Amino acid sequence: MILIGGSSAAFAEGAHFVPEATDVSWDGTVATVTFREVDVALETDVTTISVKVTADVDAVCRRGASVLRIHRSATALDAKDHPISEGGTVEGTASVPLEVTGLKLSGFRCVITQISLTAVLEDFWTGATLTHKTDIDRPEEHH
Repeated sequence: MILIGGSSAAFAEGAHFVPEATDVSWDGTVATVTFREVDVALETDVTTISVKVTADVDAVCRRGASVLRIHRSATALDAKDHPISEGGTVEGTASVPLEVTGLKLSGFRCVITQISLTAVLEDFWTGATLTHKTDIDRPEEHH
């Protein structure tokens, strides 16, 4: 069992993720999260960071006079070790397989109207956390 926020967090209390250095993108099958954690002071040269990504997708589907508004969501998690530089910085990229199902309906023409991505970063050893949200307006047709 790993204690998050316990004695390991006190050991590295200055460590934190840099919001401006965090980005999340999604191509429909893989979410890519880039991040930077600074002031990491551990007695090892790696730290373990989990990245949980949630994609919330809204779509409008039409067939004749019928209109359906659909909301679908999916979440995926990735946890890996990342190297700590001599200056106490962790630069990382996580590629998390993530697919949202149920966006295509037989006989309907569907347009994605909104995509919201939420990435939650957590360093298991320093206790640092960050939640990063991105909204994408990107209409895209599915037949």
